[in-house]
Amino acid sequence: MIGIVSRRDLLRSGTSAASLVILAAPFAAPALASASPTLDEFIAVSQKVTGQSSLDVGMGKNILAAFLSAGQGGDIAALIADPAPELSQTKIASAIVAAWYSGLSPLPGAREVTGFNEALVWNALTYTKPWGSCGGETGYWSEPPPGEEP
Repeated sequence: MIGIVSRRDLLRSGTSAASLVILAAPFAAPALASASPTLDEFIAVSQKVTGQSSLDVGMGKNILAAFLSAGQGGDIAALIADPAPELSQTKIASAIVAAWYSGLSPLPGAREVTGFNEALVWNALTYTKPWGSCGGETGYWSEPPPGEEP
């Protein structure tokens, strides 16, 4: 048997539902608002966790796409929403740093790179350069760098 709902019951259930939505909004909004981080947000958080101010945007686009394909957009969004020093030690922050330094895709089993010449490893290894990159005129390596004695 279907009962008739009184106006009082209808208003009471409506206000209860509205109250739940209002009370839950502060908790749900950050997760829902940034479920898919933008490239600018990703570059900014990458600069923070890598400590590098100049990152290649093309490589950043490739890294972000790989993380999103791996279903890690929510983890990156959480890091962007609260980039506290404690969070810089999280697994996703470490994965972001590894992707930038290695140039390897964070996708498990991926065979492509996100960037090779742009990888931060070349900044850390001042004594070498990416393969195939010219370091100077022919024979430049036969002389010590300027300011160094043989």
